[in-house]
Amino acid sequence: MSRHPFRVSSSFVCRNLYHNNNKRWKTTATRRNTLGVLLFFVLVLVSVAFFSSSLSSVFSSFERMTTTTNNNNEEEEAQQKCAKILDHLRSMNESEAERQTRLDLSECGLRTVPKEVLRLRNLEFLNLGKNKLNALPDSFAKDLPNLKILFCLANEFRKVPEVLGEMEHLFMLSFKANKVREIPEQSLPIASLGWLILSDNEIEVLPKSLGKCRKMRKLMLAGNKIKELPTFMSELVNLELLRASDNRIEVFPEFLYRLPKLAWLAFAANPCTEKAAANAMERGTRAVKRVVNFEDLGVDEGKKLGSGASGTVYRGEMDGFNVAIKVYNNMGKTSDGRPEDEMAAASLATSTTSDIVEGEQDEQEETVGSGGVIETLAKFTTKDGKRGLVMEYLDPADWKNLGGPPSFETVTRDVFDEREGKFTAREILAVAVNVAKGINQLHKNGVCHGDIYAHNILIDRDEDYPSAKLGDFGAAMFFDDDENPQFSQMVRENEARAFGCLLDDMLVNYDGTRGGSNTVMIRENIEAGQTQYAGNKIFMEPKSYRPSTHLDNDEGKPEGELTPAQSREERERRRDEHLQKRTHERREADKGLVSINLPEDGHEKTIASLRQLADDLMHPTRSVRPKNFEAVVKRVQESEKLFFGDYYAKKLESLQILQRRRYDVDLLRDRSLFSRRKDPKRREKRNDDDKETK
Repeated sequence: MSRHPFRVSSSFVCRNLYHNNNKRWKTTATRRNTLGVLLFFVLVLVSVAFFSSSLSSVFSSFERMTTTTNNNNEEEEAQQKCAKILDHLRSMNESEAERQTRLDLSECGLRTVPKEVLRLRNLEFLNLGKNKLNALPDSFAKDLPNLKILFCLANEFRKVPEVLGEMEHLFMLSFKANKVREIPEQSLPIASLGWLILSDNEIEVLPKSLGKCRKMRKLMLAGNKIKELPTFMSELVNLELLRASDNRIEVFPEFLYRLPKLAWLAFAANPCTEKAAANAMERGTRAVKRVVNFEDLGVDEGKKLGSGASGTVYRGEMDGFNVAIKVYNNMGKTSDGRPEDEMAAASLATSTTSDIVEGEQDEQEETVGSGGVIETLAKFTTKDGKRGLVMEYLDPADWKNLGGPPSFETVTRDVFDEREGKFTAREILAVAVNVAKGINQLHKNGVCHGDIYAHNILIDRDEDYPSAKLGDFGAAMFFDDDENPQFSQMVRENEARAFGCLLDDMLVNYDGTRGGSNTVMIRENIEAGQTQYAGNKIFMEPKSYRPSTHLDNDEGKPEGELTPAQSREERERRRDEHLQKRTHERREADKGLVSINLPEDGHEKTIASLRQLADDLMHPTRSVRPKNFEAVVKRVQESEKLFFGDYYAKKLESLQILQRRRYDVDLLRDRSLFSRRKDPKRREKRNDDDKETK
């Protein structure tokens, strides 16, 4: 019997139902398994996250507990210190309280000024720094009528208290590193204020009363949000030092060009100086040609020579010689600028134009700088990305600070030791010659030092061969003659006046003697590469030698490349052999030394000449000052001729010897102490040969 075309058997239907149900069941099971796996992973991730958050919470809690413990300990120490001082003040009788003129209450955890302080009516100096003050008592001026110096560093003031405007004798006022946003018109004691520190706050606008502070000599405004310096500041005719770095000033104020006594100016990290700064940083990277590995410098990071906001200085070795190594804090912030500005200035300090302009310097040729600034030898980058410089190491046993920072009495002038702060004519001349050439070299590279002071100068007070070097570029800024010639001219005039003040300070401390012997040695053999001041001591001492500043120079190194991994004994042995070899060469070249007698009255004429130069440089009329520092260098060299005599000067001119630093003896045999003259014909011939080769 034939089947009906649309008839389906029951078994077929059952089989199809079974297979369909089976497939559906398998699909459902697969989905369930997948969901289970996903759910498992989600639970694992949630558990890990919870465990991690728990750990971080534990560590955070531990850190908070540690910080809280440390803070509690500091607060307890501050409270104990405060209680001890206040107990002492309470124990004073009236006569003792009247004799109290100084009081230090810094880091005492104060939130208000104690009433025990207000009974000291003859108090002249009060330090309230590093507390938690945000206001002063209304009776502050009345209770402390003789106060002259007030420090409120690192407190919580949001505005300068108006009660300070009532103080008749307040000369120095510091609100550095607070949260100051407002300076009321009545808050400044305009009749007496001469030194104001408002650095590192949130100030946007300066009060008009500031222009009435005619006694103002020192004004610190760095690290604020100031967009312009108001024109009423042109009335500050006695202003000598201005720090306005790290603000938002877009246009350099023209009235600063006319301030008669302005000598020290810091204006870095402002929009109006950023173009010149960017250019200087680019040139600075090209100026230092030698690149070294930080790990090869033998730095013991546990032993620091010094540290500050811009970075840390260590002692190390390069080519077997002692060097100073500065690691800059890339994200740091200083009171006068930025670490990158300081690094660029230090890189350009000892560079010549041929060092910076590519293609101007012959291979293997080392050009001589001024010798008046601390020399930069190489650069490096640490593993964590910090940049740094290798600089010449000046032994603290020989090199000392010329002076100390200004005091409250001197304000803008350095102070000198009563016993060691007297100088011979030879020492004053050495400082004048070296520092003048150093400043001139800086200006040629568009660098304004900004802080030409005796405390930033190191001096080697050798009896016969004194020498000096200018350092510390923390306040440096940059200028460009093409971009803003008026600003550049003002910078030169300011620095000329600062140099004049330096000379004046030293001349005031002149001891009336020539210093050293009445003869000077000079070498007639130019091939020997002798410095301007000759003498057996120079080339007999091991410290005469220094590392090379050139990338490819191997002649100046001890034989074999030395690394910190080698033993110290081996390095010293090789260095001794190298020094003995050089000493022998020096002795062979010693046959051309000539002794020249100095004029009997030469030192007196030199002092009189430098006195006249200092007076001209400090003249309040800017037009009287030299237009550039080369003119200052020439004036100093004229004074130098008076000291050494005409015969000596003629010898120097005939030998074409450039003065380098005292401890420079050539490592390049006959080249390191001379600036090679570029031969145009030789350069043209070399260019022609290059064209033919191409």
